[in-house]
Amino acid sequence: MTIRIFNPEHDIALASNMERFTAPHAGRQLRSDLCYLPALWSNDGDVVIVDDIDFAESAYRKLKAERKPVVEFCTMEQIAHVLSSCVPSAIDPWGWDLAIRFQLLSAGVPEYCLPSKEAVQEIRCLSNRQCTTSILEKVRSGLESDTCGESIYLTDYHFFLEHLQNGENVVVKAPWSSSGRGVRYFMRDERTENSLNWANNVIRLQGGIMVEPLYNKVKDFGMEFRRSADGRVHYLGLSLFQTQNGAYTGNLLATEAVKRDIMSKYVSLGLLDEITARLENELSDMFSMLPRESAISDVRLGVDMMIVAKENAEGFLLHPCVEINLRRTMGHVALSLSPLDDIKEGSMAIVYDTKRYHLRLKYNYM
Repeated sequence: MTIRIFNPEHDIALASNMERFTAPHAGRQLRSDLCYLPALWSNDGDVVIVDDIDFAESAYRKLKAERKPVVEFCTMEQIAHVLSSCVPSAIDPWGWDLAIRFQLLSAGVPEYCLPSKEAVQEIRCLSNRQCTTSILEKVRSGLESDTCGESIYLTDYHFFLEHLQNGENVVVKAPWSSSGRGVRYFMRDERTENSLNWANNVIRLQGGIMVEPLYNKVKDFGMEFRRSADGRVHYLGLSLFQTQNGAYTGNLLATEAVKRDIMSKYVSLGLLDEITARLENELSDMFSMLPRESAISDVRLGVDMMIVAKENAEGFLLHPCVEINLRRTMGHVALSLSPLDDIKEGSMAIVYDTKRYHLRLKYNYM
């Protein structure tokens, strides 16, 4: 039996680096409204921690997913009672941070079931966007003519201002942020005092800032991975998703074959496969820095990518590492919902109707 919990405020909790962390209202509501999500990738008999059992059971029952494991919903206050009769094989949150560790520990989960504080701090360090830079360089090595992507990590505000003087349009990112928050676009003619103050505060509070070129993006997508008990990172599948103003909005639900066919219209499948193999190796090396603890021996992660239009030429380039998420992603959710038949396709979207967030699923035959 595995205990699972959806904590989408994870990235913000990493930035705060506090045990007693209170998420913004939107994060708390997203967690509450979609609390049943972990049931979708559960096994029969798993336990999912939710805010409201009746709401979770109703929302899960109404969800028109092709596969719906039989799980038990319980609140955080009830988890100690559940554990009194059964020792879990694993604890599986959306992502590990000090806040979720503290919540589970305070609710009565034994400390031996949880990662150590040292392991969580290492996860936080590896989640810093600065780590993306070195992996991007290694993954692109020798593939520069078919790929794009560069970034620089600046720890001084004056160096940041000097970098802006080249007049290029850039994307500026906080080391830790969530769903488009912590990302600003600095256009050459639109650098306001407010945006400059934001950058200065990020450097002061988080120790640095990422600066990247603004590319002519054509398509968002990603690759999803799993770090298994053998210590290696293994590829799980493609994630073809949409964003609006930097925030996630939805995913395509399709077989791997269908998704690969879509991507072949932009880049060669050979290039995709080479990038996959390189990421498996580089991410395995990254995770080798984590303490060897059973609580984090099996985790999910994802790498966001994009297709970029070439400048002054026909064709496209692959940006193979826009961002690394050392946590479960909506792409993993999409994989758990994807049809098994190549002639069936669907969509998954997160929508807000002025009162609640909802997961919308739609399937149809092509």
